Amino acid sequence: MNIKMRINEIIIGEGVEVPRSMGRILQAALEAELARMLTEKGLPPKPEKGARIPSLPVNRELKGKTSPDRVGKLLAQAIYAELA
Repeated sequence: MNIKMRINEIIIGEGVEVPRSMGRILQAALEAELARMLTEKGLPPKPEKGARIPSLPVNRELKGKTSPDRVGKLLAQAIYAELA
């Protein structure tokens, strides 16, 4: 099964420091975590072909320096939760 997903933009809130240079690490962590969750838990029954989530606020408490790997994983978990 192939799943195509496009994320146009990720906006990190105030007080969270993720340098732009770490964007690829964040992206890789998000992709890996989402792939892991889809492999382990499967695709939730809710999404239909072409389903769209126009925006997804992720309210997580992230303060100070945060690793892009951690942020990517949290975002992936929030996306999966929204699909379920």
